[in-house]
Amino acid sequence: MRRLIRKNKKLDSVVDDQPISIEDTDGKTVLTIPENVIVDLRKMVTRIDKVDRLPPRLVVTSALTGEGVTFISRALAATISNDLGRKVCIVELNWWSPSSFMEPVEGGLAAVLNDESILEDEIIDTGWKKLSVLPAGVIARQDRPIVARSAKLKETIYQLGERFDHLIIDVPAIRLTSDSIPLSSLGNACCLVIKQGVTTVEDVKQSLDEIDHLSILGVVLNQVHVNTPGKLLDLIPN
Repeated sequence: MRRLIRKNKKLDSVVDDQPISIEDTDGKTVLTIPENVIVDLRKMVTRIDKVDRLPPRLVVTSALTGEGVTFISRALAATISNDLGRKVCIVELNWWSPSSFMEPVEGGLAAVLNDESILEDEIIDTGWKKLSVLPAGVIARQDRPIVARSAKLKETIYQLGERFDHLIIDVPAIRLTSDSIPLSSLGNACCLVIKQGVTTVEDVKQSLDEIDHLSILGVVLNQVHVNTPGKLLDLIPN
């Protein structure tokens, strides 16, 4: 299996939140999760897991493209794995804009679905033994609707779920393609990412209507900018 190295400057401390950085085997940082993101996601994960255990398969999607679904998916997976000590795999299903920790994007889930590889060989291990990634790979545009609705994809996701406590499934924007609906249906629950100043209320309403057959855990408001002093924000319940 391909491997990445996770680097966290303060793994043994739970007193202060610090950024988490993931590096590739050459020592290059490929993902940094800022402190403020870690803090907010920890609050969200703690609340959800306290009220009702986090679902085994959690879909992360958005109404429009460019709202930060891929970043939030990775940050959420890292938070769950780190804080709860559970085995987590980030499953990238965005064949419209494939991206992963390693470039170029080759193989991945697409290779498994095309019988060109086996699932075990396409899972990327990070330096953190409880956090893994399954890249989307590349699927031709004309084949995507068939793959998104295929029994083989469902079975592969099921097999993957047998190996991990949680799958964080990165799905393309709902307004981008109708294929995002069957892809979202692969999860037990869904989380919608909204970027401040980009997504309209109407876009959000229409997108939520499209996935109303799923349990909606909530909405992540991404890249929020407020003028309220930090000391006052600390007094506001989230």
